[in-house]
Amino acid sequence: MKVCDVDNRKLQKRFLLFRKELYNSRKLYIDNNYFMLKEIFGGKLKFTEDLEIKPVMITDESGGILCEGVIAYTDDLKEYVQLCFFEAKKGCKEAVKMLVDEAVKVGKEHGCKKLVIGLYGHVNYGLGLQSSHYDESNSFSSPGNPSFYNDYLSDLGCELIKLNSYITYDLQNRLDRYRAIIDKFDRQYEFRVFDKKRFDYYSKIYTDLNNECFADHRYYYHRNYEHDKEMLKELFLFMKEDSIIFAFHEDEPVGFIMWYPDYNELANPGEIFGVIHYLRYKLNTRSIRTAKVMEYGVLKEYRGSGLPMALINKVYERMPDYGCTRVETSWILDENEDSNSFCRAICEKNYKDYAVYEKSI
Repeated sequence: MKVCDVDNRKLQKRFLLFRKELYNSRKLYIDNNYFMLKEIFGGKLKFTEDLEIKPVMITDESGGILCEGVIAYTDDLKEYVQLCFFEAKKGCKEAVKMLVDEAVKVGKEHGCKKLVIGLYGHVNYGLGLQSSHYDESNSFSSPGNPSFYNDYLSDLGCELIKLNSYITYDLQNRLDRYRAIIDKFDRQYEFRVFDKKRFDYYSKIYTDLNNECFADHRYYYHRNYEHDKEMLKELFLFMKEDSIIFAFHEDEPVGFIMWYPDYNELANPGEIFGVIHYLRYKLNTRSIRTAKVMEYGVLKEYRGSGLPMALINKVYERMPDYGCTRVETSWILDENEDSNSFCRAICEKNYKDYAVYEKSI
């Protein structure tokens, strides 16, 4: 076996083809990151300008790929070197160890204290490997992987950082318990949806709220306006304006929620998410039943006030327009008791588990 740096277009194509073959052969998970990787390789993302990127493959004696990933480092997250976009075949434990060792080597060169596996450059682009419900397809922007990925990393002595998600089929009855609080916020606060005609203005609000609300969040680091503007423009190829709802108090933005229909319901298991699904969405050839709540943030001085209930109520009011009947949350760090308590209040049960892995360097 050997380490192969993916440093030219021919190898980049092989890197992408390996992903495609894995997802197609498993015929279950939907690849939401294929086109992001293409843009990274093409140098088209402003977001990667602040990242040092090193794509790596581990190959066997005949040159076949056993596993691969992208090693990433940024001065904005000095403690960590990242192993992103990890994919592997079954039965190649030693190859995975070689890949992890290569990431550790890069981390040592930068003086990092830890390797993190399962972070995609920044938490806004994704976090975690799937660690339960392996027989179910992944929702949009969530990972989908077989159980042996977690076995590989656990066997290498990595520490598991647990993430939770939740689901509800009866949001209305859950919200009715908090109707008095919700009505109070409706009277005293203004709720606005993102206005694409004022894209820069609302994108800036989104970035400022993220930077203030999540400043103490594990793995979060400061975002700039151009990076979020780029990310939002891509999301708005599918999202509509009411997918981001802001709460204003005395004309000042104090919180927000981002949600959208689970676009992976437009895809067949094993597919790479892309243009065909955009067409299915625009032509309304398939219905979507799940509303995916991606993130919400409330300024520190407004936490504990009940504002998240008012924000999720605004999502619920819009769900019938999309045909959505249930709500699934994105990942939530197990250590984030505020968010977990909120989700337990509005959801009937825990749903899929996710895991991030850390290894001391």
